[in-house]
Amino acid sequence: MKSSIRALAELILKNVDTIEEALNKRQATVPSLDDPFTPESDITYGDPDLMATTELTVRAASQLIQTIRSPQFSIVHEALSHITPSALRCVTEFNIPEILREAGPKGLHVSEIAKRCDADPVRLCPIIRYLCGHWIFREVTPDVFTNNRLSSVLDKGKSVDELQKSPETKFNNPQAAVSALIGHFTDEAMKGSSYLYEVLSETKSAFSAETQLSATMRSLGSPLSLWDYYEHPDQKHRLYRFGVAMEGVKNVEPETLPLGAFDWASLPEESLVVDVGGGLGTVSSQLAAVYPKLQFVVQDRPRVIVDGEKRRIESGLKGQVEFKAHDFFEPNPIKNPSVFFLKHITHDWSDLYVKKILEQLRDAAGPSTKLVVMDRIIPFACPIPEGHDVSKVPGLLNPSIPWPLSVAGPDQLSTKTSILMTVLFNSTERTLQHAVDLYASAGWKIVKVNQFEAGGTLPSGVVAVPM
Repeated sequence: MKSSIRALAELILKNVDTIEEALNKRQATVPSLDDPFTPESDITYGDPDLMATTELTVRAASQLIQTIRSPQFSIVHEALSHITPSALRCVTEFNIPEILREAGPKGLHVSEIAKRCDADPVRLCPIIRYLCGHWIFREVTPDVFTNNRLSSVLDKGKSVDELQKSPETKFNNPQAAVSALIGHFTDEAMKGSSYLYEVLSETKSAFSAETQLSATMRSLGSPLSLWDYYEHPDQKHRLYRFGVAMEGVKNVEPETLPLGAFDWASLPEESLVVDVGGGLGTVSSQLAAVYPKLQFVVQDRPRVIVDGEKRRIESGLKGQVEFKAHDFFEPNPIKNPSVFFLKHITHDWSDLYVKKILEQLRDAAGPSTKLVVMDRIIPFACPIPEGHDVSKVPGLLNPSIPWPLSVAGPDQLSTKTSILMTVLFNSTERTLQHAVDLYASAGWKIVKVNQFEAGGTLPSGVVAVPM
């Protein structure tokens, strides 16, 4: 009988054939890790099927590693994995990708890198070298480093002098969105992760749905929720970074993702879409450009709306996208719109608060109003049995995983983000069954899901109607 490790290796080779065939069709080549990233060099190029193939390949490679490596070594590596975000925060805050971009492809000695960012080269060097071991940066000769494919996406697109003279404006560039996202992950999220066990085990917080008792707020020593904390004047850099980071999420996801969350073309002309908690209006602006006959209102906190209005003026969308301040826990002033749209909102809140949000929208909805929610659907770590309740929801994908790959697989992004939501907000990502029950408690019936892949790596479109 074929061994599991041989089967994993053959699965990897089979998927490599599929990837190379797709590259050949579009006359592209396998990108080099040594070269800076360009959108054209993305292997998947936004193709959901190819994304599923690459994800399956990564899972197989990861399972192969965990199978053949000593379990003691694997556990030690996992326990030390917090070093990676710590190192990433250092290099992004010290502007090392930008320093190396200005140095050119031949690279720069760590002593010169350290001078440019006013750091100790003895302690900085192992940090960069550690990331080189994760294929982030490249050591071209001893102690000389340069950018590569992965480190280049951290580049904020400004000169080092400009970043150092005006650090408060370092994210004022569309190219900086991914760097802002990494900054968010490696700052308040990373700090909070170290307190997760304490929050889950101590009497005051173990069963609490209150966001002010989250692990992140424990780490920051604040009695506020993270949202209220962001509103403090001395936290305006974190608030702005968070807004830009949400744009970074868009850069990580396929550009067309929101277009497939719902059948937008089915809406009559002049239909109103209310983008609840829509931030800077990134998604509404994208949808408006494709569907010029639709109208959009972006609702969010007052300070976010000010930034969004500035961007609306710059984009030239004029009256098609409006920005209005609104607290989604309060009655919605817009009645009977065609769609209430929420992207990456419900995962920020515990069930108690999601129910309050959805109840307010239900009260404002008309008989034909649709609720469209874009969030990850966490897959079960096993196949969905025939006849299970959620298997009857149109559009749900049931993962088909070839032997010997486990269904859940290692390193699933959906479960990582679920824990991240717990750390930040005492909230969670949800399985479809969880969502069906929660939405129903607020008066909404899930009638369809538009999934882009089965693993929960990408958010799905959940469509509900008033009950």
